[in-house]
Amino acid sequence: MTTHILSDRFAEIIRREHQVFAMKMRVTRALLGWSQSELAFRIGLTQRAVHKLEQGDTEPRRATVHAVEHVWLEQHIKFVDLADGGFQVNVGSSLIDRPVTARSKRHRDAHLQLGVTSLAPYRSAYRA
Repeated sequence: MTTHILSDRFAEIIRREHQVFAMKMRVTRALLGWSQSELAFRIGLTQRAVHKLEQGDTEPRRATVHAVEHVWLEQHIKFVDLADGGFQVNVGSSLIDRPVTARSKRHRDAHLQLGVTSLAPYRSAYRA
């Protein structure tokens, strides 16, 4: 293979990783019923920075990745990367049993955009 083909493949892998991380952030917010501003506050970014990361066009800094991973750990959300490039999300029962406020219900309803139509996927796994 030529260097050009290798660099194109490498660029595609990086782009794909950004898209997967972006989707994981959107899934996290949908599950938690958080706005971009709320997630931004919890990880030490601005709402605009979260928006850009969720578009998948921005490379997250290592500290940002660690902060987001800390939120996942804290909220009992675990992502499992799959061999085909997708992922599954496992949600702890403490998140399921959490009372839903009117505000968080509105945001949690955004999960419909992710193709989740019942609580069953929250108990098992969501495949992206």
